[in-house]
Amino acid sequence: MKFPFSTPQNHPSSDTKPLTYTSFANITPQFGYEPTSVLDLRRSPSPVVNISESVTGISGIVSDVYPLHWDDEHILHHASLLSDDWDSMVLDLTEKDDDYTRVVTNSSDIAPFHNQNHGINFNFDHRPSNDFFESDQEFDCSQLDQLIRAVESNKPQLAQSLLVRFNQRLCSPSGKPLQRAAFYFKEALQIFLNGSHYENSKDVIQKIIAYKEFSEISPIPHFANFTANQALLDGLDGAMIIHVIDFDIGIGGQWVSFIQELANKAKSRKSLPTALRISAVVPEDYTTEASLVRESLQQFARELGVQFHIEFVVFSIFEVQLFNSIRFGNGESVGVNLSPEIFRRLKSLDTVSGFFRFLRRISPRIITFVDTEGWRYNNNNNNEDSNTSFRRNFINGLEFYSAILESLDVAGNVDLVRRIEKFLIRPKIIGTALGPGNHIFTWREMLSRTGLLPVRLSGVTESDALWLVRRSQVRGFHLAKHEGLLVLSWHEKEVVATSAWSCSVGVVLPVLNTFEAIQKKDPNEQHKWLLYWAAYGSFSVAESFAEKALSGYSAFHT
Repeated sequence: MKFPFSTPQNHPSSDTKPLTYTSFANITPQFGYEPTSVLDLRRSPSPVVNISESVTGISGIVSDVYPLHWDDEHILHHASLLSDDWDSMVLDLTEKDDDYTRVVTNSSDIAPFHNQNHGINFNFDHRPSNDFFESDQEFDCSQLDQLIRAVESNKPQLAQSLLVRFNQRLCSPSGKPLQRAAFYFKEALQIFLNGSHYENSKDVIQKIIAYKEFSEISPIPHFANFTANQALLDGLDGAMIIHVIDFDIGIGGQWVSFIQELANKAKSRKSLPTALRISAVVPEDYTTEASLVRESLQQFARELGVQFHIEFVVFSIFEVQLFNSIRFGNGESVGVNLSPEIFRRLKSLDTVSGFFRFLRRISPRIITFVDTEGWRYNNNNNNEDSNTSFRRNFINGLEFYSAILESLDVAGNVDLVRRIEKFLIRPKIIGTALGPGNHIFTWREMLSRTGLLPVRLSGVTESDALWLVRRSQVRGFHLAKHEGLLVLSWHEKEVVATSAWSCSVGVVLPVLNTFEAIQKKDPNEQHKWLLYWAAYGSFSVAESFAEKALSGYSAFHT
């Protein structure tokens, strides 16, 4: 979940210049600058050209079962809780100018990425000796590992007894990052074993404050937002109507900078702004947030003269109808904004295959994937049985969120960090641990196996990302690139990875690779190409090839 806010000016680096971002806030004007990327955001919100300010109405959730309601008393009367750079949550924006001067960076400034995570020993049978656990030597993870193994082995009675003992030892989210992360993952296991339903906090105000504070002390939210936005803008450049399908809209802050960049481009080109339509796939309990997103973005787009429309699709409907639940219009250029959230929610490989089959059918011009959950290495290495995926994913998640908490501890005071943990990190951990789907493949494997091709991120994207890292008040974040990815790491632990993808149209090479896998009798490659053809098989141009490929598998397995 993503949301941009003003970055504080504390501890400026000697080799950087001031950098700020548009948020749902009033911002003190400084000096003017003509924006050139999604980081260049401060300018007057007045319409860039004489264009009708009429904004297409919002249809809300595409279901009569889930009407949206907005409790004005609950949200609007709490605006005074927010700090000076957050004067309104409904975009009560005043005149503002840029204070960001772009510095063109050379891509050689970004180090090549090396996977420092793959060598970590996840075996808890003995005391771990790797760096991940050395910082928390007083906290023994062996009990948690026993609990995970019991859950994975479907031994509920043993798991319950282990949980009772572990609860006595770890009764509060205190201590060092690993210990606190273990507490939240233990909570997730307890919810799972008790068969109870996790109730996420309904306090939207506290969530927004937590997002604001997270964005002030960490480059993670900004990095996720701006790299994805710049990739979308690059892939959809020249379009008159943009339709983005967003599977992780959060509180919608990512689209503030996107809308403003559309207005900036129109001003520089002396043309009408590109119209923007967003279809957001959201959970069933998203009613209050949906109203906030709708009203805030609608008002902001109106002030900038950008035609804007948003629809919300409840996930339970999307899961059944997939992209048939989303309305498409003539002349639209489609982009898709993906995150691990959607694949956690899809309950089977068949549903995942159907998802990609429909995705290829709508043929978006650009697909972005922002991994803020450390999914890139959540796979079964060394030919392990797929049943180990639960434990592997669990431990990878424990490592990932320990790194996040460690970076927060360095950056903020205790009260601030605890609020971020309570309203952002804890729900994310529990959602990750309780997600119905197991990560059998890394997301990069899954995207490539279903016929998508990686798209190189532009130099502007790399430059913006490098600037964000250099501007961070916390030292320890670094940027690298690897096979088209932009990777933000905290020391040696990857925390965000952004990539862009497009739909491939060729079938000759996949056909050759498919039959090569059959000939070599390689089960991993067979599984890979079965998934590919499951996503590709509905295309008429590939049906004959898919039929032959699938029949070949059948012949091989009989």
